Amino acid sequence: MRFVIVSAITAVAVWLVTLLPLDVVVDGGETGTWARLGVYLLIGAVIALANMIVKPIVDVLTLPVKILTLGLFSLVVSWFMLWFAAWLTTLVPWAELSIGGFWPTLGAALLISIITAVLSAVVPGARKR
Repeated sequence: MRFVIVSAITAVAVWLVTLLPLDVVVDGGETGTWARLGVYLLIGAVIALANMIVKPIVDVLTLPVKILTLGLFSLVVSWFMLWFAAWLTTLVPWAELSIGGFWPTLGAALLISIITAVLSAVVPGARKR
């Protein structure tokens, strides 16, 4: 149940970021509101799944660089997870997350992380125990 809540929270964060001029575009679901909602939920689920499975491995591998940069390399890891999710969504024919250049999408990754953290603190059942 927690995965569904985190996926929905991430979908809301991605939707909010797509409203800003940060080179993040969601394609698919043009047939109606429910189809568009499904696309955002799928992209939220892909990002949440990547953050649950791949991000801990990447965090361990980049630990020396994070120590040298005093944690600032975590922003690059967040960008990489957004890029990885965008690549994974290219495999789905009816939904795609497209990202632009490095700097705008670095800001988008930072905003998605902040929005997800704030909403996870507010929504019951989204926190880890």
